[in-house]
Order: sequence, then structure tokens, then C-alpha cells
Amino acid sequence: MPGVSKREVLAWASYDFANSGYTTVILTAVYNAFFVSVVAENAVWATFAWTLTITLSNLLSIAVIPVISALADAKANKRFWLAVMTGICCMSTATLAYTGPGTLASAVILIIISNTAFNAGVSLNSAFLSELAKPEAFGKVSGWGWSFGYLGGIVSLRLVCSSFLKDRKQGSRLMSMCLTRQCRLRRFSL
Repeated sequence: MPGVSKREVLAWASYDFANSGYTTVILTAVYNAFFVSVVAENAVWATFAWTLTITLSNLLSIAVIPVISALADAKANKRFWLAVMTGICCMSTATLAYTGPGTLASAVILIIISNTAFNAGVSLNSAFLSELAKPEAFGKVSGWGWSFGYLGGIVSLRLVCSSFLKDRKQGSRLMSMCLTRQCRLRRFSL
């Protein structure tokens, strides 16, 4: 790709690879079902509680991301803020492994924190695109990020689901381990 460093694009796309495991496993396919059925104990309002939690995290993201982005731009330290948001997301997501029946408040708080940090990280990572490629290569580089992201989501979901099919307790340990590895990959890409 003209005007693009392959090494930098690989690092940038690796962040998408790691990030997509979060959206696939936590927000879409596994933890949301665990939240409704186990954490909220299949209460009539359980799905509404999940939806409200995600809504609150997105509203908080709308308030927080412009502030973090302005700080990152003012001091020219996007990489620092990306590392901070990644660390917050990783720690709060890994802590979800300790949620279960009777931990509704903790689970809600952890999801709000992790999803807000995730959203901020995505925003900060996306801001690097203009530094990685010339305008004529934006589409191609962005496409590589998306494709790596889809692959990361599929790999993460496959690992977690195959483990859950074998043993539910082992599955939750694998989910935590998988997310920890994704955090390490994110740090590598920083």
C-alpha cells in the first residue's frame, strides 16, 4: 500500500483484532446472556437491565470521549490515553469473571466502566488512521482493520463457546483468560 508502513498497519489492525473479542463475547453473544440468566437470575426485568446498562455506558461515552480526545490532542499523547483506556477496559472486563448471582450492582458498574473505556479506546485508535496512511489509502487500511477485527471476534467467540460446551466453570475461566490475552495483544499494538 503506497504511503503506509506495513508494520504500523499491522499494529493498528491488531488492536481491532483484540477489541472485537470484547464486542463479540461480552456485548453480543456470551456475557449478555450470562448477565440476564445468571447475574439477574432470569428476572422479568433482566433484559431491560442489560439494555439500560449498555445505554448508560454509551451515554457516559458520549460525555467522556470528547474530553479524553481533547486532552489527547492538546498534549499530543493519544497513545498514552489509548493505553489508559485499554487498561481500564481490560481490568474491568477481567473482573466480570467474578460476577454471578447476587452481584447485579457490581456487574452493572463493571460493564459501564468497561464499555465506556472500550468506546474511548476505539475512538482513540481510529484517530491514528490519518497518521498511518495517506488519504488515498484510508479505505484500504481501514478495511484491514475491520477484517482483522472480524477475525478476532470469530476466534474469541469460538474459543469461549467451545470451552462453555465442555464445562461451564472452565468456560468462564477461559473467557477471563481469553480477554487477558486480548489485553496483552492490545498492549503489543500500542
